[in-house]
Amino acid sequence: MSGNFLTEAFCRYKSPCYVFDSDALLRRVAFFKEIFPEKVNINYCMKANPFLIEASLEFTDRIEVCSFGEFLITKALGIPAEKLLISGVLKKEEDVEEIVDHCREKAIYTAESISQLEELERTARKYDICLNVYLRLTSGNQFGMDEEVIIDALNNINAYGHLRFYGIHYFSGTQKHKLRIHEREIKKLDDFISDLEEKTGQKVSHLEYGSGFGVPYFIDQKEDATSEEYLRDFSSLLENMRYSGEISIEMGRALAFDCGYYLTTIRDIKTNRGRTYAIADGGIHQINYDGQLRGMYTPYLELIRDGNIYSIDSEGEFHYTICGSLCTANDIMVADLKSQKLNTGDTIVFKRAGAYSLYEGMQLFLSHELPAVALYSRKEGLRLAREMQETFMLNTVRK
Repeated sequence: MSGNFLTEAFCRYKSPCYVFDSDALLRRVAFFKEIFPEKVNINYCMKANPFLIEASLEFTDRIEVCSFGEFLITKALGIPAEKLLISGVLKKEEDVEEIVDHCREKAIYTAESISQLEELERTARKYDICLNVYLRLTSGNQFGMDEEVIIDALNNINAYGHLRFYGIHYFSGTQKHKLRIHEREIKKLDDFISDLEEKTGQKVSHLEYGSGFGVPYFIDQKEDATSEEYLRDFSSLLENMRYSGEISIEMGRALAFDCGYYLTTIRDIKTNRGRTYAIADGGIHQINYDGQLRGMYTPYLELIRDGNIYSIDSEGEFHYTICGSLCTANDIMVADLKSQKLNTGDTIVFKRAGAYSLYEGMQLFLSHELPAVALYSRKEGLRLAREMQETFMLNTVRK
């Protein structure tokens, strides 16, 4: 079970709330570092959970920033510019101006189009600096550029006198559970790098690869893509590449998913047409698991009752549908929970909620509150990262 810090968080911050375990994140990073080849760096994608970026700083190479708002978070926290990878499919002129003014040549930048290359060149020329730039290779969607476009850009590299070609960036998607997908992508990258170097004379010294490792959220799922056996096979694919430069593996979900908890309290229990519903004060606007559909799959859960934490008795004789507080029939967090008898006032702990789970919901729907966020580490104990915030004012016409 998860320990006393969850019951302490519930007492301090009430329900609903989130708790993120910084120590768990560091254990995840150490796990990957122990398996990956020495030449492989680990970058943390902050979009998975911005509340964990400070904890990740010491043990990851860089923080991937995918929006101007994310950049402002790193700036507010005083994150050093040399720790930032400035990414994102959209880079507005005014945003690039402010980011480059702050980070200068210390950060690394990505270009997802020729117009982004041109914008980075204009801004770097203004400050008379030289920026390190990844060119992002598309996987066949709106992100990045075709192979031919990247090769043409590098053959015209003299047009970008204030940019330094840093390497290739590639990410095709998330929740990959099959090694053959990684094998196919790594071969594609290896072949493309060889072709690029032959056709342009440019040496690729860095490869930024978004692995998209799949993770198990539900109790009937096995850990595959983040198991030691899988990761050793993945590492062998990297070691067998013809490409000999530096590799950075970009991860968010695989690092943070097991570092978070969402606490929501049952406020009402009723039976309609033979089905028992437990109504909680949270809902799907505050907790989302990738692949979940109207609570069809049961996530990892625990129970807080009378200041103590208990396992859910999956052999219990009671069946509940755990619903949230939204006025929609879709607000089902667990469709069929088999457990011990539940009571109003019991708090359900949703585990493995550290990555994306709090961001992918419709948090402004019905103007419910934004839950408090707490961080935990053994060294610092519990600390409040964000107070509970009302949202009604964001949905109110200004007078």
